[in-house]
Amino acid sequence: MNAKFPKLPLPIVLGVAAIGLVVIIVSQRQQLQALAEQLTRSRQQVQQLEAQSQKLTEQVSALETDRRGLDARLKALRNELTTASTNLDQSRLSLAELQERFETLNSTHTAMERQLSSVTAERDEARQQAKVFEENTTELERSVLRLRERLTLLDRDYRALSEQLAQAQAAPSQGVSAVIAAGPTNSSTAPVVTARSPGTVELPPIVVRRDSAGMSIPVRGRVVEVNEPHRFIVVDKGSMDGVHVGMAFDIVRGASTIGRATVVRVRPQLSACDILRAKTPGSLQAGDQAVQSSPGSR
Repeated sequence: MNAKFPKLPLPIVLGVAAIGLVVIIVSQRQQLQALAEQLTRSRQQVQQLEAQSQKLTEQVSALETDRRGLDARLKALRNELTTASTNLDQSRLSLAELQERFETLNSTHTAMERQLSSVTAERDEARQQAKVFEENTTELERSVLRLRERLTLLDRDYRALSEQLAQAQAAPSQGVSAVIAAGPTNSSTAPVVTARSPGTVELPPIVVRRDSAGMSIPVRGRVVEVNEPHRFIVVDKGSMDGVHVGMAFDIVRGASTIGRATVVRVRPQLSACDILRAKTPGSLQAGDQAVQSSPGSR
């Protein structure tokens, strides 16, 4: 064995041991330094983890608080949902009642529309009847005025005939028929009355005036009265001047024809005429001239 392992000098061995020891110490120091650095990093990581843990704890606390708030909100929503369900059921009942009321009101509305249509028709008919009544009333008023005019004229003629009769009785030798010819006449239109037996009266005949050539000339007169509300006028020409019912007069003012009227009543010296509105755009007045219309004019 001594031959296999030769003996080394002690200094060399100690040097080698010292070097190995130094190497070991240096290696351990490096390991300790690395461990210290790793420990420092671990501590930093621990601190970071602790900070993260604290944050997570705070977040968990906040989430717990939120959860409790959400639980409370959920409970409130459930209560609201229950209330809403109850209100919905009540609204459905109210809707059914409103639908029934609407149908009832709709039926009532339909019935009222029918009644309104009936009332409207009756109102229109009543208005038409009122219009006809007003027209009839107007015509009756016109007829009354014409009758009053006729009565006035008849009364005047009666008084004139009474006076003539009194004169005839006072002068019997002249005869009754001769006295009747007296009165408001002129020489050109006064009729010649032949003598008749006592007690008879001859009315003045209708006279048609003709010119020297034998041609009839138009009757010319003057408007003496205008009744605008009842649409008639009075002309100072009558049966003694050849006027008859149905004759038409052109109403002239100056050189213009301003209207037309038709004879409806005739007296010896007066004529009542209806104003033709279609031919009379303006208003007539006393003093206008009345000229007999030619037969071909319309």
